[in-house]
Formats: sequence, structure tokens, C-alpha cells
Amino acid sequence: MAFESYRKLVTLLKQKCPLAFPISVKRIKLSKIDGDCCLHKKKFYIRINKDISEELAIDTLLHEFAHARAWNHLHDSQDLCDFHENSHDAMWGVAYSEVYQIYEKYFND
Repeated sequence: MAFESYRKLVTLLKQKCPLAFPISVKRIKLSKIDGDCCLHKKKFYIRINKDISEELAIDTLLHEFAHARAWNHLHDSQDLCDFHENSHDAMWGVAYSEVYQIYEKYFND
């Protein structure tokens, strides 16, 4: 079954890595980016480009899930350039570490 590991990881992260709000994760056609994360009406939305490999989709999911985990409401009013620069701060780094540790524990035993 295609993208089986990716789908298992989505489920695992939702179970093991709590967020401030519910989350929707979808693979869709995106141009120019591998994925993104946003907060809209108290729900996180992660979009992953469906044209990338499963390995890259997993890497992108880990990255974007960390954004949801470390979300700072100051990001809500920033334009895209400021958001990209400011959203990869120390809090995001810690969140990425937490998300990656879950991945490592359950997928690399």
C-alpha cells in the first residue's frame, strides 16, 4: 500500500504529540512547496504536496507538525516572509526535536 508509513506517522503524531487545537493533515497538489502549516479558526491545517516521495513527505510532515506544536499566536498576523523567518525559532527547534523523537522511537526500533 502506497504511503503506508506516512499514514501511520500521521496517526501516531496525532496520538502522541498533543497540540493546542485539532489538526487536519492532507496530501494535495501544491506548486513550489513541499508543505505548509496554518491555523484557521482554532484548527491547524497541514498540507503536504502529493507529488513528492514518501520519504520527503515524512520529512515535511515532521517539519510542519513541529510548527503546529510550537505555534505562537504572534505568527497569526505576520506576512509570509516574516512568518518563515520567525517561525523557525528556538521554540520550533524544541518542538521539532520532540516530534522527531516520537518518529525515531516508533519507526526506527
